[in-house]
Amino acid sequence: MAGIIIGGWDPVNGPSVYSIPLGGSLHKRPFAIGGSGSTFIYGYCDAHYRENMTREEAIDFVKNSISLAMSRDGSSGGTIRLAIITEDNVERIFVPGNQLPTFWEG
Repeated sequence: MAGIIIGGWDPVNGPSVYSIPLGGSLHKRPFAIGGSGSTFIYGYCDAHYRENMTREEAIDFVKNSISLAMSRDGSSGGTIRLAIITEDNVERIFVPGNQLPTFWEG
């Protein structure tokens, strides 16, 4: 069993994100989170997500969210791989572990 997050772009709906949680229901959402580290960041995402972010703001939101999840979850990886999906292409961004955002000293 697994939950699934689906994101993409199409000419009818433009950019879209869907979540299919355990149980199989389908939910169109402004953003979706999942995985073992997601329980640590629901509050962060609710507080910091906003519509119509710039490209850089959206990238920072995702990088910060994932870094926070990884910092609390021993099962999460040590790098971030982003895919920015637009009408024209898919851009991939790799953030190595030594360049992850940090939020405290320790």
